[in-house]
Amino acid sequence: MRRVAPMLICLVVAFGVLTAIAEEGPAQWLARIFDPATMRLEPFPGAQLNRKLSTDAIALERGGTKQIAVFTIPLDQIKAAADHYAKQFGVKAEILGADSPFETHVFDFRADAAARFKGLRVQISRSPFVDKKGEIKMEYQPPAK
Repeated sequence: MRRVAPMLICLVVAFGVLTAIAEEGPAQWLARIFDPATMRLEPFPGAQLNRKLSTDAIALERGGTKQIAVFTIPLDQIKAAADHYAKQFGVKAEILGADSPFETHVFDFRADAAARFKGLRVQISRSPFVDKKGEIKMEYQPPAK
């Protein structure tokens, strides 16, 4: 009998946690897809918003307010996309894995940044999920209210 009470408490707590996680669903994830136009960013020509990859990335955040958008682009356009955004941001991207098949261009404005881009991170790379495609992943963390 003494072991039943702690097990019952654990079950109740686990149920509460699962219920809290389950409260956010597809409607909320779709609402958190980042729109680059909110920061007056011109999309890369030919980039296609992938709602499935975007909502999957948002779901993995498990709540919060971060907005994410994942765009697919032709694989040979990664450098052109990085140049496109470098012109808009006024800075060059940090390049990770240079001259490799997985070269990644990162613009990170989460810490020290002008007010217009504060909280934004843009990563341009080969898509890990879509064969023979590049990917532009935009993450925006709105300021705490």
